[in-house]
Amino acid sequence: MSDETQHDDMLFHMLQECKTLPVFMDHIFGFLKRRSDFYVVSTSPGSPVGLPAGFAEKLVKNSFHKFANSCNNTPNTQSIVKEHIVRKNDISRHSDNLFDPSKSYNGASFENYCWSQLYNEVDVFLKLPENVKGRDLIVQATSKSIHVKLKDGTILINGDLCQTCKLDPIWSVDNNELQIHFEKVKEIWWNCFLTSEPKLDISKIDCTKPLEDLPEDAQAKIHELQWNQEQKRLGLPTSDEIKNLDILRKAWDAEGSPFSGPFDPSAVSF
Repeated sequence: MSDETQHDDMLFHMLQECKTLPVFMDHIFGFLKRRSDFYVVSTSPGSPVGLPAGFAEKLVKNSFHKFANSCNNTPNTQSIVKEHIVRKNDISRHSDNLFDPSKSYNGASFENYCWSQLYNEVDVFLKLPENVKGRDLIVQATSKSIHVKLKDGTILINGDLCQTCKLDPIWSVDNNELQIHFEKVKEIWWNCFLTSEPKLDISKIDCTKPLEDLPEDAQAKIHELQWNQEQKRLGLPTSDEIKNLDILRKAWDAEGSPFSGPFDPSAVSF
C-alpha cells in the first residue's frame, strides 16, 4: 500500500521499451493473467480463487474513468501544473486532518482513524495527540475487540471488531500516528472494522489476490484455466478435450467397440 506514483520510473522505463501503448497494455494485462486470478471468474462467494462475474471489467473501467475525469477541462499543461501546485499547497495546510488514501485501501477513513485490509490482514491507523509516545499508550486487543487509551484515561478508540482476529496484534507509533496490524482468522473480506461503522459494499473493493499467495491447488487450477484459454485462442484442444480424446483412442479398437478402422475422432460428437 503506497503512493500511486511510487513505481512511475519503473513503468516509464517499461513504456519506453514497449514503444507503443498497445504493447505496454498487453504487458500489463498479460502479467495479470499469468500472475494473478484477475481473469478467473469465482464459482461461489466464498471461493478462494477468482473474482465475481463482470468485476474485472468494472475494475478496469473504474480506473480509467478515475484518471480520465481528472484530466477533463484542462486546456493546457501550464494550467494543469498551476492547479497541481494549488492543490498541493491546500493539502499541506490541512495535512493534519487527512490520512494518506493508501491507508484506507479496501477499508474506510474516519475523523481520527482509518483502516485498510488485504484478504488475510487488517491495518489500523490512529491519530495521536501532539508529542504522545508509545509509552503513553495503553493498547488492549482481544480476538474480537480493540481498546486504546492514554494513561491519563483519554479513550482514543474502543469497540468490537467486525470479525475475529488472531491474538497479539503488532503495534507501533510513528509521526504521531499509531499503527496496529491484525491477522484475520478467516481469509474473508470485511465490510467494516468496528461493528459501529457504516458497512462497505464488498462488491466494490479490489478483491484480486497475488497468485503466489493462493493455495497450491488453487494455483494449479488457475494455471490450467490460463492454459485452456490460450489453447482456445490458438484453436487447439483444451485439457478436457485432450482427456476425452485419450479415452476415445483407448476404446476405439477395444472389444465391443462400435468403431473400427483408423482412429477418427470427428466421427464422435461430444
